[in-house]
Amino acid sequence: MKLLETTKKLGRPCATDALETRNRLVREARSSFATLGYDATTNRTVAAAAGITTGAIYHYFPSKLDMYVAAFEEVQVMVTEAVVKAAAKCETLVDKFAAIIDALSDVSKNDPSLVGFVVGVAAEARRHPELSDAIRPLRKDWTVFMQQLCEEAVARGEVGSQMSARTLQDLFDVMISGLARFSYVINDHERDENVIEGLKRFVAAAVS
Repeated sequence: MKLLETTKKLGRPCATDALETRNRLVREARSSFATLGYDATTNRTVAAAAGITTGAIYHYFPSKLDMYVAAFEEVQVMVTEAVVKAAAKCETLVDKFAAIIDALSDVSKNDPSLVGFVVGVAAEARRHPELSDAIRPLRKDWTVFMQQLCEEAVARGEVGSQMSARTLQDLFDVMISGLARFSYVINDHERDENVIEGLKRFVAAAVS
């Protein structure tokens, strides 16, 4: 009995270490994809950054595609959870949009590599159809959330009758993706903050 208990205790750190190693690999892979791109990122560069052997990566990710998908999924979950939580505290479309971009700004501040990764996704997916196919299902939660937000705003009459929910959703996607690209290219916190506040005022004026 004591031997069995000892074996179980010894097994727990291994599982914990494996999870920590996987999370570290995902973070380092995301950083590499953001700075070097998908093609230039190799198992060797990611393994070196994560502090493990190149061969050990295959225990966690059979291919570079799997590693990219894991990085994308982590970002999608992180971002979607943040914006859903922020928007839930607000009632109007204007306040929800302001809360969403504030939440996105906070997430990117906590992890600078995230913006670079997100900005590069569209180009990488266009160059590599297998990436596009693999990550498409992972966009569902974000898409459904934004669709519902816009449909509810239109149903409440918060926007003009000439604006469809789909067009409103497309406009928000353009503003959010544009803000991410601006932030990545300019890399100036003060200008970021000014643009964020400007976007809030723009949306407030547009729907008033």
